[in-house]
Amino acid sequence: MLIALPARAGEATVAGRKVAYREWGAGDRVLVMLSGLGDGAATFDAVGPKLAKGWRVIAYDRAGYGGSADDPAVHDAARAEAELKGLLAALGVKRPVLLGHSLGGVFAAYYAARNPGEVEALVLEETRPTGFTEACAARLKFGCTFPPLLKYVFPAGGRREAEAIAQSEREEAETAGGATPTLILTRRNSGQGGFDGLWLAQQAKLLERWPAARLEAAPRGGHYVHRDAQDWFVGQVTGFLGGLPAPRTSSAPAG
Repeated sequence: MLIALPARAGEATVAGRKVAYREWGAGDRVLVMLSGLGDGAATFDAVGPKLAKGWRVIAYDRAGYGGSADDPAVHDAARAEAELKGLLAALGVKRPVLLGHSLGGVFAAYYAARNPGEVEALVLEETRPTGFTEACAARLKFGCTFPPLLKYVFPAGGRREAEAIAQSEREEAETAGGATPTLILTRRNSGQGGFDGLWLAQQAKLLERWPAARLEAAPRGGHYVHRDAQDWFVGQVTGFLGGLPAPRTSSAPAG
């Protein structure tokens, strides 16, 4: 029986503000997980220890979530990039694999596109496809934007991110993607139309932006693949990480 390792809690200072994080495992190779809108690092508590096999796994609370101090600035993709860059520097992490769920996937993709040499690989779980809001409005006419009242059930950081979703989408769309090895995980394809059908069809936009990607659909569940199909999710991510080439090591010249 596999016993899940408890998370080690920590905090770092980024731009004078506290950022809380939790981590599992150890090693030179690092997987950093970015939660979706309204969720803090705790959303990954069940899968974090299962992914920490030879890897150091980190999940963190963005500003205004969990134990992280709020930030009155606009919470768009650019701010998320600056925060993540500062956290990685504070923790001494170089070339991590980034795993992002939903809006966290938008932030992870934006970071990788802006810093291609600093990201080893990407895992995009149910990431909002590039240009999805525009495509949805043209096809469905309703249900394409975030319900304004729903944001009030979120912590402060979630409310600020909800208010900046359109801006974050535009910022991510303006990047060029790249050749970073990428695994795209989506919800189960039920064969239905509507919002879910369009969402899955639009995942092709991510494949176009990340040509080194492969797409896999979960056998069951919905938007929270890491909860609804947990074992499948862990197997997919573990297999992907195991298939990445070993990092090059430098050796001193003989003499």
